[in-house]
Amino acid sequence: MAMETTPLAASPSRVAAWLALAHCTGAGPVLLKRAVQALGSPELVLGAATAQLAQVEGIGSVRAAAIIRSASTANTGALLERCAQHGISVLCPDDADWPPGFRHIPDPPIVLYVRGRWRRQDLLAVAVVGARRCTLYGREQAGKFAAALAEAGVTIISGGARGIDTAAHEGALRGGGRTVVVQGCGLEYCYPSENVGLYDRIVREGRGAVFSELPLDQPPLPENFPPRNRIIAALALGVLVVEANLRSGSLITARLAADDYGREVFALPGRVDSATSSGTHHLIKTGAAALVENVEDILRGIGQGELVDHAGTQRQGPRDRSGDTEARGRGDAASHQHGKWTVETGNQKQGTSRTDPTAMTVPQRKIFDALGREPLDVDSLCENCALPASVVVAELTFLQIRGLVRRGRDQRYALRN
Repeated sequence: MAMETTPLAASPSRVAAWLALAHCTGAGPVLLKRAVQALGSPELVLGAATAQLAQVEGIGSVRAAAIIRSASTANTGALLERCAQHGISVLCPDDADWPPGFRHIPDPPIVLYVRGRWRRQDLLAVAVVGARRCTLYGREQAGKFAAALAEAGVTIISGGARGIDTAAHEGALRGGGRTVVVQGCGLEYCYPSENVGLYDRIVREGRGAVFSELPLDQPPLPENFPPRNRIIAALALGVLVVEANLRSGSLITARLAADDYGREVFALPGRVDSATSSGTHHLIKTGAAALVENVEDILRGIGQGELVDHAGTQRQGPRDRSGDTEARGRGDAASHQHGKWTVETGNQKQGTSRTDPTAMTVPQRKIFDALGREPLDVDSLCENCALPASVVVAELTFLQIRGLVRRGRDQRYALRN
């Protein structure tokens, strides 16, 4: 069985090279990614002659000169020292902790500044987004859905803004789960300022992370937030829009998620006469989002998408999630229909035990057997079951839905009595 490969941790010189690129002027993430792919590494981009770099599609001589000039003035040593003083780490695409959802989108960030820690279990994530000026109904529902998803082991991604975003982060913490904030400013700022306690708690308690692709001293300017939305969409398996008007940035996140990144999009209906729900109603009416009434709708939705793991490997034909080629039994929890993987989360057939091996996929059985010995975290299950993290976190969710597995507040999983 093909194993998931983990990239080596980036060397200090490689991190410095990516940092220098991130501070270049004249080119954004798409062109810089193209340059690295064309020349082979960030170091080779930085060391290239202007004429050589200009040959990369879309760059040209003017941009090439600007890239080389600005990169040569980047004091990456001083920048890394500032990060260390503020408890901030720097992730780059060659780091083992680089979120794998970025590897197959056209415009990934060049680097990520991080407070806290991104973990393997955060591969199973849903973004919850919506209006800053939301209603009480919207705040309540955002917190309720985030808490229920967190209890099911799903990490909550959002932008930390007032209103729906903040309610989602707080709901995730109430649910005993993890949450990730993607800021539209540098990490020397806290935006909005009233969330400083919330962000500190996320980091201090090891409950998630605060991300930004922007330089540490970049203030929260309006133009920073639309690009921030693509990171939210790329980190998640699906996006839940709780309340949004027709001009909301949340609709940008939803469009990116569905059209550009192939993610699932969900929308919560509101009052028909509420302007704050006009955007979510538009998503539902046009078929751009699935209407959701409960958290099970979301869990089924992220399980029904075409199974393409975050390493970019698309499963072909009637395979199960472990990569084995055995045909699925009629009692399997997942089946292949019309080129889509669908998940059956209803009651088992009469006379079939919940723990009957024929009622589980092969990876579910491996996880179930491993948990028969002692509670384990995701990393331990990956090692013991020889399964990729993307498979383990997905199958754990389905086992929880079926009432076979529970997740403790220590982020370890055990069998239910």
